[in-house]
Amino acid sequence: MEYKFNQGAPITEEAALELAADMGFHSLAFDLVVDEDEPMHWHDFSSVSWVIEGTGAFRDGDGNVTEVSPGCRLDAPAGWLHANLAGPPLRFVLATDVAGEDWTMPINKDPADRPEHFAA
Repeated sequence: MEYKFNQGAPITEEAALELAADMGFHSLAFDLVVDEDEPMHWHDFSSVSWVIEGTGAFRDGDGNVTEVSPGCRLDAPAGWLHANLAGPPLRFVLATDVAGEDWTMPINKDPADRPEHFAA
């Protein structure tokens, strides 16, 4: 499953929230703290995220590790397998095509439960 990752110039939280609103997405800004590597998982919503402050890394479903820093933008389709890796806290904006109150639980879903249409 394809995702898009771009390293751009640093972006402010306000600018990222404005871009999310222009896309018609629901957004929030928060600090992500990952003390231990997460297990591989997926979400049932598409998302766009921007790193505002800090550094970190994620692993995709093929095992590729990507480092993130301010200005990174990640466009991820629903069903994309990934795991955030342990590292220092980072601030980012998450924008999704589904409002947070409509996310199904658990948010981080087990790869064994991923519908076949997401595997294509």
